[in-house]
Amino acid sequence: MSGRNRVLITGIGVVSPLGNREEFWRRLIAGETATRRLVPEHRDREFWPIESCGAAAVASKSLSTTLQTMSRAELIPLLAEPAIAHALAASLEAVADAGLQIDMEGRLAVNRGRAGCVIGTSKGGVRTLHELMLLERDRGMPISKEKVVAGNWWPMIAPSGPASSVSALIGTEGPLLSPVAACATGLMSLVRAAELIQCGMCDVVIAGSSDASLSPAIVASFRKLGVLSKRHDDPESAIRPFDKDRDGFFVGEGAGVFVLESEEHARQRGATPYAEWLMGGMVADTFAMTKLSDNPEALSWLISDVLRRSELVSSDIDYLSLHGTATRMNDVCEMRAINKSFGDARHQLAGSSIKGAIGHLLGAAGSVEFAAMLLSIRDGVLPPTANLRNPENEFEINLVPNESQQRSVHHAMKFSLGFGGHLVAAAVRNC
Repeated sequence: MSGRNRVLITGIGVVSPLGNREEFWRRLIAGETATRRLVPEHRDREFWPIESCGAAAVASKSLSTTLQTMSRAELIPLLAEPAIAHALAASLEAVADAGLQIDMEGRLAVNRGRAGCVIGTSKGGVRTLHELMLLERDRGMPISKEKVVAGNWWPMIAPSGPASSVSALIGTEGPLLSPVAACATGLMSLVRAAELIQCGMCDVVIAGSSDASLSPAIVASFRKLGVLSKRHDDPESAIRPFDKDRDGFFVGEGAGVFVLESEEHARQRGATPYAEWLMGGMVADTFAMTKLSDNPEALSWLISDVLRRSELVSSDIDYLSLHGTATRMNDVCEMRAINKSFGDARHQLAGSSIKGAIGHLLGAAGSVEFAAMLLSIRDGVLPPTANLRNPENEFEINLVPNESQQRSVHHAMKFSLGFGGHLVAAAVRNC
């Protein structure tokens, strides 16, 4: 890592089905789950693929910070798109947590051009697209005419909408990026953000991801792929990562956003970091667009490469934040890669997936799960893998079943696996 600027993570913001950062963390380690039966409104019902389904939605109170502190009047209409509202709320929480200031001109108090913004989403404003479909059906209603005339559709629909909105609100004037990498979007955004600091282009980057995909089209497409749990009558315990009885996930929504800083910038202002970012990496699994190969070679190589470039060995890792979608093949592929990469060291490893508690947040999954990993480092507590009662025999690491565990975490890794072959991994250490 010589010749690269060191990167510290100094702020965390979370919008999740379990609440904002500290409420999310308290409820997660207490073993609570947020998966519920979703019954669409009457106006929506004919569009949904099933009468009711499982989901993990964000409560409106999680967005109150955004609504109370919004200072850019032109951004207020964009709050109607949840992917943007979630990103703004999480970003404001992260900036406040880091102790960064926004000056009188509405600009982040960082040298001009040295603050970047990297906020990804898996698909843009699908909830707004659904609203447009409803408008087409309900044409002639006064409220529909008002919304059509408003002309705010494009920034709400575009995949760049969350990043552009966050940049405008906080006043970053450096690089502005909007990664799109399916369910690996969140972690990919952090890799890109860290690279901007490591290469010297930025001193501070606001980075993460947001997603709000509780729309009929998205639910229907995942249902057709066979990756959704069918346990609609038992939603609280439906998602079972790494369990023999797993049958898929429920769609969730939320956002995770972080403040990344160069070590020099963070130390100069006296910031207290959560962790040091060591290294991230990305590879492609070219087997298929919507499934992973049975061969764990690509992910295993990525894990080993990130360890090598982080100047770590497998036995250094204390905790793995797992992707763990509770689908039949994904969990197997992920665990086989871990077995191959960590060898005998896997018997001392602990790792967990939090999707059983909050659902699969799709483009936001990697960032919210990364937040949980950082908080586990802060507090020395490992979040549980909810609903894990009957693990597969070949899953040999400590999967933290059902209850949180006390454990000091010095080094940790996060994996994210996305449709289209996106594989991302990153390593951090306690500082």
